[in-house]
Order: sequence, then structure tokens, then C-alpha cells
Amino acid sequence: MISMSKRIAILCSDDAHHKYLISYFRSKFNVLSVVIEPGKKQRERSLKNRRYKDYAYSQYHYLRRSLLGLNAYRRAYFHNHSPELGEVTYVDSINDPKVETVLSNANPDVTVVMGTSILSKKILKVAGPNIINVHGGYLPYYRGNHCFFFAVYERAFDRIGSTIHFVDEGIDTGQIIEIVEPSIYPDDKPESLYCRAELIAIHRLAELIEQFNQGVNFPSFRTMEQGTLYRTRDRKPVHDIQFWWWRKTGKLMLPYRKSSIEERFSRFLPEISGRIGGN
Repeated sequence: MISMSKRIAILCSDDAHHKYLISYFRSKFNVLSVVIEPGKKQRERSLKNRRYKDYAYSQYHYLRRSLLGLNAYRRAYFHNHSPELGEVTYVDSINDPKVETVLSNANPDVTVVMGTSILSKKILKVAGPNIINVHGGYLPYYRGNHCFFFAVYERAFDRIGSTIHFVDEGIDTGQIIEIVEPSIYPDDKPESLYCRAELIAIHRLAELIEQFNQGVNFPSFRTMEQGTLYRTRDRKPVHDIQFWWWRKTGKLMLPYRKSSIEERFSRFLPEISGRIGGN
């Protein structure tokens, strides 16, 4: 049964887990508007704005993921929900004036954000009182991009997880609602850990919104620590080569860790191996 008590808006990109979020939330909530900022448009904007280094590294990672089968793995991981997205507004930039109009018309109680560029002050102003991001990283220590990779690379195994948090004007600096820690298996790669944590975080956020519909406010806490902000260009080929060599020679071993929250949502986890070719 779809809850109609709260108005939901979604701002996201077009990767497999973003589409999963849209489809699943539309099956449960009163989703009034969905805006998609495609990943290709995000990459092209770097070139248009003459950020050539950022563009070069975004293309490197796109090709790396394609050649190593990581994109295919992610699509397979999130395939088990309806691909129907319903009515969607596509924009070249999440800060397009069109998005302001969409959000103003929707007047959302909750705006869920996932995988977009940084929201402008104008978008934040019209996105409603509860703007919540699903961040693929353990805040506040891992902000920005490639957070799972760098957590494993730095052997920070206790800081592997996705964070549900409020959005403010900074980059992944808003008050934390909850950190979702996936199970860790010795044969895991950053990609398998990321997919597992993101799927659990989507379902945990759905639980929190259901509670919000019943009058329970979102929990939150603020941390004074800022952690490290990782940009796309901070992960270089040398990191990938070093990581591959460490795994091949056994110099980087992942510990086993069982997650209690993962057990709660185990019915949503797909039957797919963590053994994939790349990082």
C-alpha cells in the first residue's frame, strides 16, 4: 500500500542504483517529482567549463568501469526491481532553473538526493525542510567520490559504509541521520561493498520515511570532524595498479565482518557473487 501522507521528490543521476531508488520509492510513497541529471551530462559539464583534468579523470574512470565489467556488475546487482521510472524530468544540470520550478510545484516534505552534482542555494531553498542524501561513504571521514575504494585502500575497514544525511551547502557535511555498514567478506571488492551498502541504505531510508509518515522525526547528529574530501581526479591509475598488486600478492586482506542491519534487509539482496574483475 502506498503511503500518501508525505510528499516526496527525488533528485538523482541515471545509474542502476538511482533507477532502483526511483522505482522502489514510487512503489511505496507519494513521489510527486523525479529529476535526473545523467552522469554523461555531469562529465560533459567539466569539459564545457574547461576543467580538463576533471574531465580526463571522469573519462578514465568511466572507461575503467566499462572495461572491467563494473558497470555490468552494478546493473546486475540492482536488476531485481521494476525498471519503470514513471514521469521523469531530465536536465543537463541539477541546478537548472527548470528544477526550481519542478520542486516549487511539488512542495516536497522530503527531497531525496543521490548521485547528483552539488545543489545550489536556490535549489536548496525550494527543496523543502528535509533534504536527505544517500552518500556512498562513511561520513565524516570519507566525503566526495570513490569513498569505498579509499577506505579499503587505506585499510580503514571500520569506516566502510554508506551514510544517510541531511544536505547543507557543503559537500557531505550535513547532519548525519544514520551510517549503514555492510557485511565484509574476504573476496569483496570496493564495488561489491558499495552496491551492498547502497541497496541497504535505500531500504533503511524507506523505513525512516515510513516512520516520518507516522510522526517520528528523522534522527540526526552533527560531528565536528570534517574528514577527507576525495575528488574524482584524486583516484589515479597508480592507485588502481597499487591496489591490484596488493590484492594479488595478499598484502591487502579484507577482514570478515557480519552486519546486523544487512541481515534485516537480506530479502532484498540479490543472488550475485562478490567476485568481480576490477576494483
